[in-house]
Amino acid sequence: MHGFSRAARAGVAVPAALSAAFACMMIAGSGSAGAGTAGAGTAGAGTAGADRRAPAWCKPGGTLSARAMPHKIKIADCDLRGRLVRGANGLTATVPADGTSLVAHSLRTSGAAGLRIGVDDRAGEITITTRGGRVPEGRPRTSRAPLDPCRDGTHRTEPSTWPKGGTVEWRYHPGTTGLPMSGVAKGISNMVLANTDCTDERRFTPPPNVGERYSGISSNGPNVTPEASCGSRDRVNTFGWKSLTGAESDVLAATCIWFRGTSTVETDMALQEHAKSWWTTGTCTAGSYSVEAVATHEAGHVLGLGHVEGADHSNLTMTPAVASCDNGPATLGKGDYDGLIALYGGR
Repeated sequence: MHGFSRAARAGVAVPAALSAAFACMMIAGSGSAGAGTAGAGTAGAGTAGADRRAPAWCKPGGTLSARAMPHKIKIADCDLRGRLVRGANGLTATVPADGTSLVAHSLRTSGAAGLRIGVDDRAGEITITTRGGRVPEGRPRTSRAPLDPCRDGTHRTEPSTWPKGGTVEWRYHPGTTGLPMSGVAKGISNMVLANTDCTDERRFTPPPNVGERYSGISSNGPNVTPEASCGSRDRVNTFGWKSLTGAESDVLAATCIWFRGTSTVETDMALQEHAKSWWTTGTCTAGSYSVEAVATHEAGHVLGLGHVEGADHSNLTMTPAVASCDNGPATLGKGDYDGLIALYGGR
């Protein structure tokens, strides 16, 4: 591999403050009673709800802030379905109105963000959890070398997976970059095949019990908006390029996962083609980012892996940041592999 190999990255010191920077923010509290006047509907409001007032944070129109609302919201108080909600680091997503739930991720040069939206129509509740952080610049005196990725078994999983033994079919959107599909395709296969620098065979065995299949070109592109937010799903898994002109300047990619219960039903992955330089082969030009490394990280989200926070774990593929000219994340560490086996078992 070009750039920083997995072995080379193992000896690089990373700020210990990273674990504090990427801290989980659970928004807790209870909402005040009131009829939902904003959103896709007023499910569960009933006659008695006609005289209630919506909570102050439930404003009609525009984007709602997850910071301002309780962790759990009664649909009768504020129907968020179809509304846009903003979480940590500016990550936004449209609350599904089709009975699915949603996990949104964004990968940045200086950190990452996650937004989980659980919709329970039967209980009449929506649950919102947001997490995010920035990687601090510079190296404090307390910095230390991260753990050896071939021994670090740390992993974090999301609430849904594809069926064990199943195949994730996906379409590719080429965008306007002119780059070959190979970088994205390799990233996806790296996860499915458990490619690694940690063994002589260059793979962990057994591979996870899940497959992938390329199904052709998509003309529509991923269901990710120019602001790098998750839109409404179209029942097609689309991976590729998008001009995220409204996103913050450090955003490299965004991935959205829709699910019912514990079963993933669709996922879309968008790599930023606006104002970013990308590296596929040969010598990396300063300031460019590895397509394969970023696609491998995002493929981890596709299969149900979450970010692993902390300086100790910054050499794993699912660490929440990637540096320019670093293709180390293109090969899995032990924790990345252990997470896949926890989700799918081996084949």
